[in-house]
Amino acid sequence: MTLDRTNLHILALLERNARLSSAAIGREIGLSRTAVQDRIAKMERDNVIAGYRALINCEADQSVRAVVFVHIAERPCGPALSWLAGLRGVQSVVSLAGEYDAVVQVAVASTEELTRLNDTIGGHRLIARSNTQIVLQTL
Repeated sequence: MTLDRTNLHILALLERNARLSSAAIGREIGLSRTAVQDRIAKMERDNVIAGYRALINCEADQSVRAVVFVHIAERPCGPALSWLAGLRGVQSVVSLAGEYDAVVQVAVASTEELTRLNDTIGGHRLIARSNTQIVLQTL
């Protein structure tokens, strides 16, 4: 699917707030509610919009959040990325080109649980090394 300027604007609005109504989006970009609904439905069918999710306020859920920068030991990276994605506490895994092979976003109940997760990641044969940073604030 080719995305025109209007679809890109809709996607940007949904990225900022996935709960925006089609009417609100339409008012913002100058389309009717039904035209916006049709465009969103087509982007969902074409898997441009793969889903919606809640972003949890760190202060509200009292969890420890961190990002783990990972160097993968073996190529291809797919098996390591899939293994990382299946770990308890992992929210997302982003494959990268550059200094790191992946960034893993995690949310766990305590620093002790984060330590265990770090030990699991760092001790696996697919992982060359990792570096964890605790998230202080998400905007």
